[in-house]
Amino acid sequence: LPDPTSFAFRQPLADAVLRAVSISQGGAFVLFTSFDLLRQTHAALKSALEDQGLTVLRQGEGGGRHQLLARFRKEQHAVLFGTDSFWEGVDVKGDALRLVVIARLPFQVPTEPIQQARAERITALGGDPFREMSVPQAVLKLRQGFGRLIRSRTDRGAVLILDSRMVTKNYGARFRKSLPEAAQLIAPLDEVFSRMEQFFQSWH
Repeated sequence: LPDPTSFAFRQPLADAVLRAVSISQGGAFVLFTSFDLLRQTHAALKSALEDQGLTVLRQGEGGGRHQLLARFRKEQHAVLFGTDSFWEGVDVKGDALRLVVIARLPFQVPTEPIQQARAERITALGGDPFREMSVPQAVLKLRQGFGRLIRSRTDRGAVLILDSRMVTKNYGARFRKSLPEAAQLIAPLDEVFSRMEQFFQSWH
C-alpha cells in the first residue's frame, strides 16, 4: 500500500480491509490509531459489508466498549472498527475473533504534552527521541494489538498489518522481530490474500 502518512493511503486501505474481511466472513477487529481514519473507512465500507450479511460495529456508536464486545461475541460474523481502547485489555476467545487488521503502526502523537516533555529530555541528554521512545512504545502497542487474536491455546486466526513501513523503513525490523515468526508473510497483497483464503478455507 502507499505510505500511510499520504492521502493516497485511504482508498487502498479501505479496499484491502473489505477484501480481508470478506475472506474471513467477519469475526474481525479493524484497529486504527486515528479516529478520523476509522470514521472514513467505516463510512466507505459499511454498506458493502452489510450487503455480505456482516454486522458492522463502530467505536462511538451503539454503546460503550462492553456493549460492543458483547454484541461482537454473540454475532460470530461481525466487524468491529476500533481505536485506542481496543488495542489492549479486550478478551474475545474462540472463533468469534479470527482476524485482526491493523491499519497503521501505533505511533503516539508526538505533540501530546507528556510525549513532548519526554522527547525534550531525551534530546537534552543527547539521545534520539524517535528511536529511544517512539519506536519502543509503538512496538509494545503493536504486540498488544496483535495479542487480541490469541487469547487461549486453541485460538487461531490471521493478523493483517497494512502499514508498508514494516518493510520500507529501517525500524520496521524491530516491529517484525517483536511478533511471532512462525507464519509471517511479507508479500504483495494478492499473494497475502491468496494465502488467507487457503488458511480460512482449511477451517471448514
